[in-house]
Amino acid sequence: MMDQNFFIILCIFCVSQSVTAFNIDPSSWKTFTEPKNVSFGYKVIQKDASSLIVSDPLIQISQSQRGQIYNCLVTEGRCSSLNINVPSEAVNMSLGLSLVQDSKSSKVAICGPTVPKKCAAATNYRGICFISTNNEIKPPIPSPKYRDCLGQIDIAFLLDGSGSVGNYNFQIMKTFVTNVIKHFAERDAQFAIAQFSGDCSIHYNFAQLKIEDSTWESKVAGIPYFMGFTYTAKAIQKLVNELFITAGGARPSAKKILLVITDGQSTDPKSLPSVVSQAEAKNIVRFAIGIGNAFDYFYAKEELNTIASDPDNDHVFKVTDFNALNNILQKLEENIIAIEGTQTSGDSSRMEFAQDGFSAAFTSYGSVLVSAVGAFQWKGGFQEYFPDYSFQTGREHESYLGYSMAVATVSSISYAILGAPRYKHQGQVTVSQIRANLDKLLDSPKPQIGSYFGAEVCVVDLNSDSNTDLLLISAPTYMEPEREGRVFVYAFTSQFIFSGLVLVGIAGQMGQFGSSLATPVDLNGDGFRDVLIGAPLEENGQGSIYIFNGGVDQINPTYSQRIAGSSVQPGLRYFGISFSQYSLDQSDDSLPDIAVGSIGAVLLFRSRPIMLLNTKVTYNPSKIPTNVTDCTKPLQNILTVCFTMSGFKHSLTGLAAIINYTIMLDAKRQKYRAYFTPKNRLHNDVMNITLKEACKIHNFLIEACPEDALNPVSSELTFTFQGLPSTSIIMQNLRPVLLPEIKTTTDQNLDFEINCGTDNICVDDLRMDFNFSGSTNIEIGIMQELNVTVFIENKGENSYNTLFILSYPFGLSYRRITSKQGRVECVSLDGVQGVKLGETTCYISKPILKDNSQVVFEITYSINKESTLGQNLTLKAEVTSGNDKHAKSSEFFKEKTIGVKYAIYIALIRHENSTIHINFTAGKKDLMKPVQQIIKIENDLRELTFKVFIKVPVKVGHADIWNNSSLQISGCTMEKIQKPVTTNFTDIIKSSRMVDCSVAECAEFSCDVTLIRNERILYNIAANVSSGWIEQTGLRAAVFQLVSSASVDYDKSKYVFFSSDSQQTATSVQINTQVEVYEEADLTKEIIGGVIGGLLLLAIITAALYKAGFFKSQYKQMLEEAKRDAGGQPNMPK
Repeated sequence: MMDQNFFIILCIFCVSQSVTAFNIDPSSWKTFTEPKNVSFGYKVIQKDASSLIVSDPLIQISQSQRGQIYNCLVTEGRCSSLNINVPSEAVNMSLGLSLVQDSKSSKVAICGPTVPKKCAAATNYRGICFISTNNEIKPPIPSPKYRDCLGQIDIAFLLDGSGSVGNYNFQIMKTFVTNVIKHFAERDAQFAIAQFSGDCSIHYNFAQLKIEDSTWESKVAGIPYFMGFTYTAKAIQKLVNELFITAGGARPSAKKILLVITDGQSTDPKSLPSVVSQAEAKNIVRFAIGIGNAFDYFYAKEELNTIASDPDNDHVFKVTDFNALNNILQKLEENIIAIEGTQTSGDSSRMEFAQDGFSAAFTSYGSVLVSAVGAFQWKGGFQEYFPDYSFQTGREHESYLGYSMAVATVSSISYAILGAPRYKHQGQVTVSQIRANLDKLLDSPKPQIGSYFGAEVCVVDLNSDSNTDLLLISAPTYMEPEREGRVFVYAFTSQFIFSGLVLVGIAGQMGQFGSSLATPVDLNGDGFRDVLIGAPLEENGQGSIYIFNGGVDQINPTYSQRIAGSSVQPGLRYFGISFSQYSLDQSDDSLPDIAVGSIGAVLLFRSRPIMLLNTKVTYNPSKIPTNVTDCTKPLQNILTVCFTMSGFKHSLTGLAAIINYTIMLDAKRQKYRAYFTPKNRLHNDVMNITLKEACKIHNFLIEACPEDALNPVSSELTFTFQGLPSTSIIMQNLRPVLLPEIKTTTDQNLDFEINCGTDNICVDDLRMDFNFSGSTNIEIGIMQELNVTVFIENKGENSYNTLFILSYPFGLSYRRITSKQGRVECVSLDGVQGVKLGETTCYISKPILKDNSQVVFEITYSINKESTLGQNLTLKAEVTSGNDKHAKSSEFFKEKTIGVKYAIYIALIRHENSTIHINFTAGKKDLMKPVQQIIKIENDLRELTFKVFIKVPVKVGHADIWNNSSLQISGCTMEKIQKPVTTNFTDIIKSSRMVDCSVAECAEFSCDVTLIRNERILYNIAANVSSGWIEQTGLRAAVFQLVSSASVDYDKSKYVFFSSDSQQTATSVQINTQVEVYEEADLTKEIIGGVIGGLLLLAIITAALYKAGFFKSQYKQMLEEAKRDAGGQPNMPK
């Protein structure tokens, strides 16, 4: 049952590797528990060097009291309950659900946000916070009056603007009105202001003066002073009829309050009883405030009593002067609250479910911020107390603004950081400048529904200079395939900006990483505060904590230590649910301790002293002799290993450690030349060390007359560090730990003697040079490789272990080496952009570059076609050797530069939607046909800024080609009109049938273009082409080509055009449109000739048939048949 209760609290009534070690001792030093507890450890504070404050907000003390605060004494290891005088109305308040300490004082805020209040419409939930200063508990905040049942209330101010008031006092009266409004700002209240003198003016009705409007105070201050008589009754009559109605913004279910402020008797006293009766009939509760000596007289007093509602003692106020108005403010407020109705209209809630104190934070001004997540239908918000400021409301319903809270300080300006984890189901954080109403909203960089972004916020002052450097925002239910929870890191420049860094826990754990955050202290002593992050649901609810170390301006993204609850103590639940926000040295060992809460226990962990370790390896003799005559007898040598331990930024004593180490002789060679015993070059040993140098010697043998008597014997020392329990009483068995940056592997060379003449000193004279193998420029995108030819010469004595190092920029990649003369071996490591240069290291005639010898070789690098190398590329070369001395004439360094150009490819293409053909009828003037010539420009290789020049023929002779004499191309500017190169245009057009800039005037356009890679742009030459210019040619049937052209220009000092031809020149394009002219056909002669020919043909056919007897034979037969029919005799067969 407890687990269920715990999660209800954790979600705030949501109606809406076991140990990775660094320097926190994973064994808890102290554990505090209580026999009877439900959620002991939910919050914890390291109050001072000897005590902690721990909360158990869910323990049921009695039927009406829930929550307990404990004071736990470190030395005694036990806790006792704190005596806090909880008001009787604070029923089941969950005391200690919020617990926070002021970093600059002894103040502690203890809050219980679940105080129920049974009201007519519903049970309200408010909250109470107690501020403890030097163990003294101040009266709770908010004041008990704010926990009363809240309803709707409409308050109207009727201000006396008569001549007796005066402008100065009228300003004071307006300030009083402003203060009254502020005291009712967090209630469901509306306000209206009217002024009366000879007449009455309603300056703002209930719908016009909204406290949500940031300008409302300036509106009140801007009300002008009228002067005149004192027609009080007339003014009340107007408000009853025109203000306390729906049209005036009044709400039917709201309590109606009228505050009349006047400095004397009215001009129309006889009308007062009548209008007051009308106000009474409308249930308008009236308060009368009389100012000055005028109300010492009986009739003036009676007038106030008439205006005010009964009883007069509660509704009539008298003050000596205007400056005394604020003296009645509190009493007036209490009296209004006493008659305030309960909201029953069904409108959105305001402060009824506010749950004040769900989170709290102290400011640099000494005040305290208290959040109310349920305010205004769970928009949430916060309020500053001591002094009291107006409530700051959230923006979105059901967002829970104030679920978490912290205060950031930058350049003495304080910012309230408030989480709203249910904002639009994804979460949001508000950064609000305190006392300035300037907000900055931070949305999740990786939005996810249900992630609870903003559930915890934490400010980090990395270098403890009192200026906030980072903001941590957790999303503990952010889901990933292998983990749950993220913490996003924001950096502060001029505002908080997401740094790109996200902190996460180990994979395979769904533990709500980020449920708690703290930056208590610099734990590892490097001068930068570190970060604690809790994951209380890891390992099936046993929980774990993570430690991330801070740096110069950021947090190390990899945690330095993880402590699992299961490794600390069996049975822990939700280990890491809370941290003390500030760490103190409670173990009295001069090192900070951290307090970690779980459900049922609070554990104190000590930080371990961090140690430096200096390692030294020496040989005796220090050189290997090379003038040995007996090659069968191995050479003897002594290796000495020394360790010196010292404190890292501390001077603690009584510390010791065990060093387990391994020595490997000649570690860099597979076939080794040194050994401890035949066939064994390894030796393991153990050394106990303290804060003094500790050494051990080891004898070994070296092969005499080895094949390689030049390259040194390199011995590798590898060790582990294990701190021993301290013998110091203060340190109490604490074990030191090694600084992680200390290398646990070292190499130490044992060199061979070098024989160089009688002085035994070899003086080489190295000369080095290189060139770019004939290249004058690098052409990025065209050249695939860059060849660098290197010359190295030794004009002195032998040069040992000669090295050539060539540094090259990111964008070049090492490919190969080609030896031209001598022996050379090279290795290379390409550069990392913005981090380091690439470096090619070449071993020249290893091991000896003999006197008067030369080596020539070529290094080939591939060129990344996407790289940006600037306008010049610089290579730096260095040659070194193992010789102790070098000739003064040696040339060790060279630096050379080669120009860089970048390949570009711009395609100019005729667009498929360009007009191919138009035609005109010869002889008809002023004909028009629409034409569009579209040029498509494509940029293929890289972002480029260049110019496009477009030439369009616009005039032949004296005739315009286009109907628009001021032809325009969108995105381009017409530079000039270019005259044709010839004046004999007629003959040329007749011959070539081509109309271009050689025969026509052309408009030349210039277009500035910037295209990214693979982007394209279109330029459209569009207008109507006229037929008038064709008449000048004298041709009545022809097909002309109307030719526009386009070309590009670019910075040839930076770019080179990539093309398949050897010229590498940019392309151009011509856009042709066929313009045809033809004669209209006349068919009259053809029609007449056809008709005559048809008639002649018919006559000839008729004559031919006649001659053939066709018409005659038929006629005779017809006569005979007619005759037979006339006789009437049938033809009978015989």
